[in-house]
Amino acid sequence: MALTTYNNKVNQKPSILDAIILQGAKKTPFLEWFGRGKVNAPKHSWFIDRYRDAQENANLEITDIAENTVDTKQMVDNVTQIIKNEFGLSRKELDNARYGKKEWEYRVGKVGAEHAKDLEYALLGLHNASVFDNYTVGSDTQASKMAGIFKYIPTAHRQDFKDGNGNATEFTYDKLSEILQPVWERGGIEDESFMLVCGTNVKKAINKFAGDQYFRNLKNDNGFDPTLYELETDFGAIKVKMHRLFNTSKLSDKVLVGKLNEARIMFYTDTEFTEPPTSKTARFGRYYTDLTLEVQNADYFACGEGIK
Repeated sequence: MALTTYNNKVNQKPSILDAIILQGAKKTPFLEWFGRGKVNAPKHSWFIDRYRDAQENANLEITDIAENTVDTKQMVDNVTQIIKNEFGLSRKELDNARYGKKEWEYRVGKVGAEHAKDLEYALLGLHNASVFDNYTVGSDTQASKMAGIFKYIPTAHRQDFKDGNGNATEFTYDKLSEILQPVWERGGIEDESFMLVCGTNVKKAINKFAGDQYFRNLKNDNGFDPTLYELETDFGAIKVKMHRLFNTSKLSDKVLVGKLNEARIMFYTDTEFTEPPTSKTARFGRYYTDLTLEVQNADYFACGEGIK
């Protein structure tokens, strides 16, 4: 079907994303944790500038001006990725009400929730061969693929605990401390936005070394959440959140820690829902988002892999 420009009657585009997140808030929490912004080009760049480490600083009473002209800024970039989900119903299907409501309303909600899950999947870099892979620039024959959050974690903040044979090793408190320490040294563990995200295997290991005394379930603003916990560490109490995508093959041996609001979802085209025109006896719907990921302060993130 040839596609033409369509006037979207729902012009509050960000509210569409908010609506589909609300439908499955526990399933797509990264869409809530990360900030949001706007970009104006398919390739997005930003600058980072790290604080230097403390150093000796003693001076004579009268000194000359030190001409320090070294520019410490570094440019980082990512590309936008188009994510879309489409569906269609025949004229006859539109009159169905098999789920307590009309088929169209049901399908709009279902595909919207699936679209949100696809956004989160991309933000974690799961569409790449490795979650640490760089972005892929698009062409006429190659879809543009953005780099996910793991790509921007500094090398010094990545801890690999696999043994000499490449097998995962048991997750311990000492290994957790190795992951947390570089972020703490950079000032990243300061408020409630800092979190550890893992799957069920790593959660079991935390249960084992922490026990009920140092690891407890938390209530959030929406009440009881069986996947949200608090863990006491030498660097302070941190939140621990289980996430279903961390049970997939690429993330099951990994943990992500970070001040999550230091990452932002940047929209080239905000999430929109349209109904493409057609001459067929059917009705079509399309969710469409063109977005990328920006990590403003990568020093506030770390990860561990090769753990179980």
